[in-house]
Amino acid sequence: MLDHVVANAKRPSARVGQGSSLLAVAGEARVHPSTVSRILRDDPAVRVRPATRQRVIAAAAALGYVPNANARGLALRRTTTLGLIIPSTANIVYEQIIKGAESAARAAGYVLVLAESADVGQVDSAHRELILGGRVDGLLIASGTLRESLPRAVLNGVNNTIILNRRIRGSVPSIIEDDERGMARGVEHLVALGHTRIACLAGPEEVDTATRRLSGFKEALRAAGLPVSRGYIQRASFDEAGGYEAMLRLLQLERRPTAVAASSIVAAIGALAACHATGVSVPGELSMIAFHDATIAQYLTPSLSTIWMPLFELGEMATRQLLEVIDGRDIPSVQRLQDPEPRVIPRASTAPPPAD
Repeated sequence: MLDHVVANAKRPSARVGQGSSLLAVAGEARVHPSTVSRILRDDPAVRVRPATRQRVIAAAAALGYVPNANARGLALRRTTTLGLIIPSTANIVYEQIIKGAESAARAAGYVLVLAESADVGQVDSAHRELILGGRVDGLLIASGTLRESLPRAVLNGVNNTIILNRRIRGSVPSIIEDDERGMARGVEHLVALGHTRIACLAGPEEVDTATRRLSGFKEALRAAGLPVSRGYIQRASFDEAGGYEAMLRLLQLERRPTAVAASSIVAAIGALAACHATGVSVPGELSMIAFHDATIAQYLTPSLSTIWMPLFELGEMATRQLLEVIDGRDIPSVQRLQDPEPRVIPRASTAPPPAD
């Protein structure tokens, strides 16, 4: 048993406060410093009495002790830091992914650092700097356009890398949402309201998530016995400007749709602006639902109906799987997060279609 009492140790006062040392905690708990270290880092090999473990934890809390990450990293030969590359820090969709990833990293004793990268070339640079440069132990990549030109080390799954909500060729693991099911839920909501002329603001062709959402859109229309009308699928970048321009194209059609499903909530914000600019009433003349939910949706005019997706859980799951890879365990090449399921959050932007 590692239940050693520190002989002749002078017990420090509980008033030592933040920044207390390992020795201070050991003195307060009346154990050897190595016992404190092993208990606080959850060493599975440590054997102590439950009362001793509780005494150490209580002493560390009372003294405000924070383990030294550098020392822990040296012992484990790790940086205890993870990296997350996202296309844009301004994109509201990534807020919950970041929170989920940070929560899982913190629970494992890791720190999460962010890098912004909108294109493949910058992902390559960030990968070299963060992973190959030894700055992080593992990397999550959620970059917007992942093509075949990623570095070979990434494509071969080397150096502890996971692709977040994207699928690319190669053995690098990826974790994705059930985008098809999410978009289908949105279309089903519009069909239930009585819409038969439903359009889609689809994302860029080279983006895997956009492809999967468009697939879900088409499948839901087929299941409802509705056609994909000519001109009703308009490509739009995942930003406000892309949604604005794509919506203008839809509104110029001779037979306009009565409902639109947008593949991105950010693009949907631009689409709403296009409706306001052209005097098209939402939802009086046109209903709209957007993929992904965010706080801003309920404060738009009108409030925006959305398709809620488990983004927080996606960030959590991806981080936990990355830690498995770092520990040398094998994980599936592609995993789909299906629990919790996507769901529609109806708001004021969707209503039954107007009479012809």
